Amino acid sequence: DEPSDCTDASPGHFATTGSTQQTPCAKGSYTNAPKQGECTLCAGGTYQDESGETACKPCEAGSYCAVGAAAPLPCEAGSYSSATNNDEPSDCTDASPGHFATTGSTQQT
Repeated sequence: DEPSDCTDASPGHFATTGSTQQTPCAKGSYTNAPKQGECTLCAGGTYQDESGETACKPCEAGSYCAVGAAAPLPCEAGSYSSATNNDEPSDCTDASPGHFATTGSTQQT
Protein backbone atom coordinates (compact mmCIF):
# COMPACT_ATOMS: atom_id res chain seq x y z
CA ASP A 1 0.00 0.00 0.00
CA GLU A 2 1.12 3.49 -0.76
CA PRO A 3 0.86 6.19 1.92
CA SER A 4 -1.62 7.95 -0.37
CA ASP A 5 -3.99 4.99 0.19
CA CYS A 6 -4.28 5.97 3.85
CA THR A 7 -7.22 8.02 5.09
CA ASP A 8 -6.69 10.84 7.58
CA ALA A 9 -8.41 10.52 10.93
CA SER A 10 -11.22 13.06 11.30
CA PRO A 11 -11.29 15.77 14.00
CA GLY A 12 -12.61 14.19 17.20
CA HIS A 13 -10.92 10.91 16.27
CA PHE A 14 -7.42 9.42 16.23
CA ALA A 15 -5.62 6.58 14.48
CA THR A 16 -2.38 4.95 15.59
CA THR A 17 0.27 3.77 13.11
CA GLY A 18 -1.02 0.80 11.15
CA SER A 19 -4.66 1.39 12.09
CA THR A 20 -7.36 0.08 9.79
CA GLN A 21 -9.95 2.49 11.19
CA GLN A 22 -10.17 5.67 13.24
CA THR A 23 -11.21 5.66 16.90
CA PRO A 24 -13.34 8.38 18.54
CA CYS A 25 -11.66 10.36 21.31
CA ALA A 26 -12.84 9.09 24.70
CA LYS A 27 -14.95 11.13 27.09
CA GLY A 28 -12.70 13.66 28.84
CA SER A 29 -10.58 14.20 25.72
CA TYR A 30 -10.74 15.78 22.27
CA THR A 31 -8.85 16.65 19.12
CA ASN A 32 -9.78 19.52 16.83
CA ALA A 33 -7.44 18.63 13.98
CA PRO A 34 -7.31 15.81 11.42
CA LYS A 35 -4.47 13.26 11.20
CA GLN A 36 -4.01 12.85 14.97
CA GLY A 37 -2.37 9.81 16.57
CA GLU A 38 -3.86 10.56 19.98
CA CYS A 39 -6.41 12.78 21.69
CA THR A 40 -5.73 15.59 24.16
CA LEU A 41 -7.12 15.46 27.69
CA CYS A 42 -9.49 18.28 28.58
CA ALA A 43 -7.71 20.96 30.60
CA GLY A 44 -8.62 21.57 34.22
CA GLY A 45 -11.78 23.65 34.48
CA THR A 46 -13.29 21.95 31.40
CA TYR A 47 -14.92 18.59 30.63
CA GLN A 48 -16.29 16.51 27.78
CA ASP A 49 -19.13 14.06 28.45
CA GLU A 50 -19.33 12.66 24.91
CA SER A 51 -16.85 10.75 22.76
CA GLY A 52 -15.57 11.86 19.35
CA GLU A 53 -15.65 15.58 20.16
CA THR A 54 -13.50 18.46 18.90
CA ALA A 55 -13.53 20.67 22.03
CA CYS A 56 -14.16 20.56 25.76
CA LYS A 57 -16.98 22.36 27.57
CA PRO A 58 -16.52 24.90 30.39
CA CYS A 59 -17.05 23.42 33.82
CA GLU A 60 -20.44 24.17 35.38
CA ALA A 61 -21.11 26.56 38.27
CA GLY A 62 -21.35 24.71 41.57
CA SER A 63 -18.78 22.16 40.45
CA TYR A 64 -15.14 21.54 39.52
CA CYS A 65 -13.50 19.66 36.64
CA ALA A 66 -10.07 18.05 36.98
CA VAL A 67 -7.79 17.43 33.98
CA GLY A 68 -9.43 14.85 31.71
CA ALA A 69 -12.86 15.21 33.32
CA ALA A 70 -15.75 13.38 31.65
CA ALA A 71 -18.26 15.18 33.90
CA PRO A 72 -18.32 18.07 36.37
CA LEU A 73 -18.02 16.99 40.00
CA PRO A 74 -20.22 18.94 42.45
CA CYS A 75 -18.82 21.16 45.18
CA GLU A 76 -19.20 19.30 48.46
CA ALA A 77 -22.00 20.16 50.86
CA GLY A 78 -20.89 23.16 52.91
CA SER A 79 -19.13 24.78 49.94
CA TYR A 80 -20.22 26.59 46.77
CA SER A 81 -18.99 28.31 43.63
CA SER A 82 -20.46 30.42 40.84
CA ALA A 83 -17.29 30.11 38.72
CA THR A 84 -17.18 27.90 35.61
CA ASN A 85 -13.42 27.25 35.49
CA ASN A 86 -12.78 25.39 38.78
CA ASP A 87 -10.33 22.52 38.47
CA GLU A 88 -10.13 21.21 42.06
CA PRO A 89 -12.38 20.89 45.12
CA SER A 90 -10.49 23.68 46.94
CA ASP A 91 -11.79 26.13 44.30
CA CYS A 92 -15.21 25.79 45.95
CA THR A 93 -15.69 28.37 48.72
CA ASP A 94 -16.64 27.27 52.23
CA ALA A 95 -20.00 28.61 53.40
CA SER A 96 -19.69 31.42 55.97
CA PRO A 97 -20.66 30.83 59.62
CA GLY A 98 -24.43 31.05 59.93
CA HIS A 99 -24.92 29.98 56.28
CA PHE A 100 -25.09 26.66 54.47
CA ALA A 101 -24.62 25.27 50.97
CA THR A 102 -25.97 21.98 49.67
CA THR A 103 -23.96 19.72 47.33
CA GLY A 104 -23.39 21.47 43.99
CA SER A 105 -24.42 24.92 45.25
CA THR A 106 -23.64 28.09 43.31
CA GLN A 107 -24.22 30.30 46.38
CA GLN A 108 -24.61 30.00 50.13
CA THR A 109 -27.93 30.35 51.91
